[in-house]
Amino acid sequence: MIFDLIYLLLLLTGVAILIENRLGRIIFLISLQGLLLTGPVFQVHNYNEYHAWSLVGLILLFKTFLTPYTLYNSLKRIKLFEQTNPRFGYLITIFLFLLGLFAALRMTSDIHTLPVKIDRIGLVYVILLIYLGILTFIANRHWLVLIVGFIMFENGVFLLTLIMHRGLPFGIEIISFVDALLVIVAAVALQARANTYRQIDKGQK
Repeated sequence: MIFDLIYLLLLLTGVAILIENRLGRIIFLISLQGLLLTGPVFQVHNYNEYHAWSLVGLILLFKTFLTPYTLYNSLKRIKLFEQTNPRFGYLITIFLFLLGLFAALRMTSDIHTLPVKIDRIGLVYVILLIYLGILTFIANRHWLVLIVGFIMFENGVFLLTLIMHRGLPFGIEIISFVDALLVIVAAVALQARANTYRQIDKGQK
């Protein structure tokens, strides 16, 4: 029951990110989503496993702290506007979400054998989280929200890999943390570009 609640909260943070317009709140929500990812680790791994605590440590380091902090630091240094500019209105966004919900229910109805301790509603939530990441990437123009959409997609893929394949090699699960590397590289590039423009402006003045 507790894990179903965690999956539901993960989904709700994804929905909130999709409809939120303030960048600061979006960064907070993706950090909260990273924190919630630690729960399902103990659904498929025992509390006394080193592998489980290694995953929890990586999640807390990269998805809860490092990635959101890098995004927030970039937001402040480049002095971006707080408001985003979505491509679609709320009605179209809700319609696209309902399409994803219908597709997720249809996909899970065709799966007859689920892993131990995993129920169908949890799997629906995970598939919807992946879809919300894709939808966030499509429905927004702002580069920071696009990165957050990719992070949410990676979070969903990580969860799907975790619950569908118990005991995967450690290196395979680390691939799910590639979003942190993308964020760091993008932030450094954008800050370098902003510094270049400032130097050009000073030279012209």
